[in-house]
Amino acid sequence: MDVKILRRCFFAGKIGSKQRYVHQKENYVIRISLLTISLVMLLSVPAFAKITILDLKNDLGKVWASGEIVIRYENFNWFEPAPGENDNNDYNYYFTRSRLGLGYEYKWIEIFVQAQHTHIWDLPDSANAPAPAGSLGSGAVYYAFRRNRYYHSTFIKQGYILIKNIINSDISLKGGRFEYLDALEVTYDNPKVMWLKKARLAERLIGPFGYSAFTRSFDGGELSIDRNLFNVTATVSHPTEGGFENDAHHHIDDITLATGTLTLKYDKIIPHTENRLFYFFYNDDRKILKADNTPRMSLINRGNIEMHTLGFHLLSTLGLGPGVGDVLLWGVWQWGDWGRLSHNAWAWDVEMGYQFTGIYASPWLRVGYFMSSGDSNPVDSEHETFFQILPTARKYARFPFYNLMNNEDFFIQLIARPIKKVSIRADGHFLYINEREDRWYAGPGANRDRGSIFGYSGRPSFGDSDLAQLIDLSLVFDISTHINLEAYYGHAWGDDVIENIYERDDEADFFMLELRLKF
Repeated sequence: MDVKILRRCFFAGKIGSKQRYVHQKENYVIRISLLTISLVMLLSVPAFAKITILDLKNDLGKVWASGEIVIRYENFNWFEPAPGENDNNDYNYYFTRSRLGLGYEYKWIEIFVQAQHTHIWDLPDSANAPAPAGSLGSGAVYYAFRRNRYYHSTFIKQGYILIKNIINSDISLKGGRFEYLDALEVTYDNPKVMWLKKARLAERLIGPFGYSAFTRSFDGGELSIDRNLFNVTATVSHPTEGGFENDAHHHIDDITLATGTLTLKYDKIIPHTENRLFYFFYNDDRKILKADNTPRMSLINRGNIEMHTLGFHLLSTLGLGPGVGDVLLWGVWQWGDWGRLSHNAWAWDVEMGYQFTGIYASPWLRVGYFMSSGDSNPVDSEHETFFQILPTARKYARFPFYNLMNNEDFFIQLIARPIKKVSIRADGHFLYINEREDRWYAGPGANRDRGSIFGYSGRPSFGDSDLAQLIDLSLVFDISTHINLEAYYGHAWGDDVIENIYERDDEADFFMLELRLKF
């Protein structure tokens, strides 16, 4: 690997003087020391799934506690724009995120309250370049969202009442603040099926944005009917602020979300297969400028978004020869209103893989192709760009300089487990803009109720369609049952779309190191 790339991964900023170099080196040593001390402390903590702190007499239930601590370091060497003010594309920052939950559980009821505290250090104050370059990485986005000079927040992450065994043991009702993960309404003990669901299906359209420092929740209600052959889940909610927004306690009144899913369980009706049909309704009344390809000075895209999404997925695995094969299909169609425009869009994904289970490291090779619609005419009466709603964006763009809107992504994945506690994943992506008259989109959806920030950004393509090639590598070390360490590195080679915007350097790097404890 290039020595220059390694330097960018571990050192922040451009070194302009000997004094600045010494200062950066001292900061680096402090941060590595902090991570080392934290690791030693966490290793001394015994692992628990839930800690029962009070077992009530006369079979009246129990009170339990759970918690999570995340420490993450991120380094960005973003694509480099032309020289000017606020063009710091090479920086690092880190954050801690702590959660503590208390729950009460009885035969037919569960009450849970979870508090979260997040603190971010060293966000760059000069990494938001003039348009079209915009924010130069996630650190710049956090800084742009700040409402004051503080980069920390303490708030209620979850707080709900779950009533179980209504009418019979199959029906449950939840109300309050909770997390909703699209495609994880049903879980299984099968590790292969669960990896596919979590990594390649879950949160593609709706999720708690757990990658971010502040994350997202949903205020509302959830009804679940869970039977042996199928599951039906329906929710109505308002998403909370959060994600990149540090004022994460309030929900977004102007956004209403309704979901309905029917899951035919894996291996119950069709052998070795799960089928799911889903419908999502999204209404956004925020009167702000939207990210699309309409002329910037036009008011054509003002007004609310009222969008229907109908989709399905099929997941199947089957033992073949010395290993196990898998096939995944996913597709959606969208219709409704996009401000003063009618909305009509689509997206689909096809993936397949094969894991050699009988040889060292059980290598798992997967290939896939994703495509979503873009808008070919910026001045007609239709908006045809696929809208990703409220996803956990980084699951499908691990170097998050793009998302799934107006996107084509041909990818290859290799997953291996050389030893029991270590898993390695390497991905290669060939990325394109589907409609060259549309934009290059990024972002995770709405983070803020009021103001001028929509939640998605759109940079012009200047009539080109080749976006980038990306190669990334991650290593996860499960230190114990509830402690793991993850390292990630990604390098992107920008193509025509990126070269049109970033004149000085069309390559970019992203490095992340994360320590996580759950109990």
